[in-house]
Amino acid sequence: MQTLSRRTILKSIGIVGLALTPLQQVTARYARAQGADIPPLPLHWNGEPLGRISGASMNGRVEPTTDADVVAELEKDTIVRVRQAIPGQHVFYHNDLWLETDRGYVYSSFVQPMWYNLPQVPRRNLGKGMWAEVIVPWTDAYWDTTDADPERLVSRQYYGGIYKAIELVTGKDGKSWYLVEELYMSYYMRATHLRIIPPEALSPLSPNVDPRDKRIEVDLNQQTLIAYEDDTPVFAHLIASGLPDHATPSGRFYIHDKRPGTRMIGGAASDADTSSDDNYNLPGVPFVCYFTGEWAATHGCYWHNDYGQPRSHGCVNLPPNAARWIWRWTTPVADYEALYCRPETGYDGTRVYVG
Repeated sequence: MQTLSRRTILKSIGIVGLALTPLQQVTARYARAQGADIPPLPLHWNGEPLGRISGASMNGRVEPTTDADVVAELEKDTIVRVRQAIPGQHVFYHNDLWLETDRGYVYSSFVQPMWYNLPQVPRRNLGKGMWAEVIVPWTDAYWDTTDADPERLVSRQYYGGIYKAIELVTGKDGKSWYLVEELYMSYYMRATHLRIIPPEALSPLSPNVDPRDKRIEVDLNQQTLIAYEDDTPVFAHLIASGLPDHATPSGRFYIHDKRPGTRMIGGAASDADTSSDDNYNLPGVPFVCYFTGEWAATHGCYWHNDYGQPRSHGCVNLPPNAARWIWRWTTPVADYEALYCRPETGYDGTRVYVG
């Protein structure tokens, strides 16, 4: 069995040469005490030059502490330029990283990391449909091909969201749009705002490893996820599991449904695209692996950057790149053209241990 080096693992998700936070040091020591030399866990910021304010609002300050003077009031979806990430006040016990931005210092848990991306050249030949990711901070989706009529707005879609593009069309405004398909609906998104993901970028990882030798262990106390090939840890990341009122179920499970991107709806939400305490309607949730009958899943998220403490409605939250790694590495192996993938039996998917 081929064992990946620590650097190879981290390079595969764009994380190299980073120091550990105090919580990560504790987690690494805990893992070593259990006989597992897990890869270092990533920080809350890994060199991304841009950030989007993901909370309702926050303040930019003159120093990396909540006691410092406010120099900017930043509303949701404000884009900031990130100069560097530095240690500061532990607003939450697990994260002391603050971002030095062009609008002052902001706490990293409330800012979505983003890379610069150029507008994309639309792709005309989509076959039976191709998966695509949002590469701009946000883009609005519409029921028809115009962005001038707010009455035809579906919702705002965010950086890192994944959608299935099935047709390229020229809109009433003369711009290029993709017709995007979900399980029960379809709508239009600006084609230059989406990057097509080729099939090879979603191909299985470690395909030569016996699927029975793969397993995932989720530690709710440490807020970590570790992937193993036999007894060798090959991937590790901080997570955000379920809040006390929406706890992630403990036990032994199997992945029974995988989706590159899907809409998640909970509570009384219907048309809202933002989440509240119990209501949410989130389009394009990236790289979903359902593992319980109550539809708990590992998946990426674009609505927070706060990994290391519970904050979900029962799922195991990961950054999109980490969720993509898990999606590619686990079984069942998904058909690229399908909206979802399910194993032949409930016990054919990768094992997931939660406790």
